Amino acid sequence: MKSLRPERLTSYSNTWQTTSMVMLMVMLSVSLTLWFFWRSLYLPELKNHANYIANQLVMLDRLNHDWQHEPKVKDWVIRTSHIDILTDTTAFPEVEEKTFVGFFTDIMAEQISTVLNRPTIVYFKFKPVPILYVQDSKHPEFWLQEPVKFYAQYSPTTILFFVLGIPIFTLLTIIFLVRQLNRPLKRLQKTALDYITLGHANHLPTNEGSTEIRQVNLAFNRLFHNLTQTQKERNIMLAGISHDLRTPLTRMRLTAEMLPDEFLKDGLVYDIEDMDAILEQFISFMKDGSDEAVRLTDLRPIVREIVVQFAPLPFELQIDDDLPNIALRPLSIKRLIVNLVNNANRYGEPPILIKIGVIDETAFQDYLTLAKKSLEKLTETDNTAQAVMSLQRYLQISVSDKGEGVAEDQLDRIMQPFERGETARTTQGSGLGLAIVSRIAHLHNGIVIAHNQENTGLVVTVMIPLVE
Repeated sequence: MKSLRPERLTSYSNTWQTTSMVMLMVMLSVSLTLWFFWRSLYLPELKNHANYIANQLVMLDRLNHDWQHEPKVKDWVIRTSHIDILTDTTAFPEVEEKTFVGFFTDIMAEQISTVLNRPTIVYFKFKPVPILYVQDSKHPEFWLQEPVKFYAQYSPTTILFFVLGIPIFTLLTIIFLVRQLNRPLKRLQKTALDYITLGHANHLPTNEGSTEIRQVNLAFNRLFHNLTQTQKERNIMLAGISHDLRTPLTRMRLTAEMLPDEFLKDGLVYDIEDMDAILEQFISFMKDGSDEAVRLTDLRPIVREIVVQFAPLPFELQIDDDLPNIALRPLSIKRLIVNLVNNANRYGEPPILIKIGVIDETAFQDYLTLAKKSLEKLTETDNTAQAVMSLQRYLQISVSDKGEGVAEDQLDRIMQPFERGETARTTQGSGLGLAIVSRIAHLHNGIVIAHNQENTGLVVTVMIPLVE
């Protein structure tokens, strides 16, 4: 099945990106260094030495031609020019193809052939001692032999260290340095996640690390402090609203109960109860539950309490028999289910089905396919779906009704604050019920998906990833 994950969420590691770029520069530098020494030193030296050997072969050719009747002169020239000639066929080298050494000997053979204007053979034998053999095609009866004892100081280990050791050492150094640089970022990430999930976070150190890291930590400490102060002030404001508004609402209700007109009394009581419910939803929406501790929670008694709370409303329950205790914020989850049930009761028709269980990746993908329209809208704006899709097991909480459902073009907006379905269903309520559900789900790193059933009714499902 093709993943529904949006491509723009594809991530990459800063560590490996930096390491790859630095290693690319190191390998390029090593390659350019080798090319520079080859073009500036080794290649000119090879050609210069090839010219020297070519001159020796020219001289030998002239000796054979001009001094055939004066062998003493010929021997003297050979001795004084330090030319070593092999005429014994048993001492001739057995020429073998050598890939690495052949690259250099081919260059020398080409240069010698250019000077002599005829083919030559150049062969290098490293063991037991380095010797260079050259044969002129005009004189196959002998080989020119030149000991190159200084090549015995050649060290393959040094060359190998230069070609491979320096890049490997650089790679290890870069990985170490980048990890050291990324460690404060990971600490910052953990602190931010602690604040998101727990509602509070430890202060970041401002007396260690580089100046830039200290400044970033100081800025985030101030940010967390301001957010905490704002949270406290909001809670104080909510407490004041709850106290100051509910007191006059209570007096209004007592006054309404004393009215002689039953029709007027019922209308006022209904409006007062609606105002009280709306006020309660405002307070619930502002209290996201981030200050509540996470603990292992059994969802069965919570569901039973909700069923009793909404009695005599008919329910259908489908709860896995092997449902484990799950790390959740129990009061927030209860408020989530209550809002889902209240939404189904207010806008749908009974009976209300509550389904709770743990599903695997396959079932999750099947459900996403079923609710594809809602998911596409969600993943375009919500990175939480990325985290949910990357895990293997999920807690599924679904609440459905037998009503008329919601228009397909409104499924993506009913999760927003102060938004409701089409007005044909009802004008009652503040439009915060599903927004509260979405906020609590996001607090648990989950997602909310709403879709219509095949026959009738709306299904709202909360998927919460389970951390193994």
